[in-house]
Amino acid sequence: MNTPKDFFTELFDLSFKSFITPKIIKLLYIIAIIASSIEGLIMLVNGVNLMNELPFYGFLFVILAFLIPLLGIIFSRVILEIIIVFFNIGKNTAEIAKNKEKEANV
Repeated sequence: MNTPKDFFTELFDLSFKSFITPKIIKLLYIIAIIASSIEGLIMLVNGVNLMNELPFYGFLFVILAFLIPLLGIIFSRVILEIIIVFFNIGKNTAEIAKNKEKEANV
């Protein structure tokens, strides 16, 4: 990652010549994993507490406590990968345009 000065310079660059999203995408994925894990932990605790009063719903919460966070992590990964694909398309398109311009000038 760039130095903090470069990061903040890019963050407040109004021309959008450089992008910060590809640089922080790993951090966003880590945050998604942590948030999904906390959600699963909360559901697990609620499911265990619910087992005494409503065993079926408590058991359902315990099962969903593993399934829903897993689906959340998968969904987050897919969305972040799509974002990276868009950035790669933009970068590759810019390179193709630059090469076409060089060919036209030769």
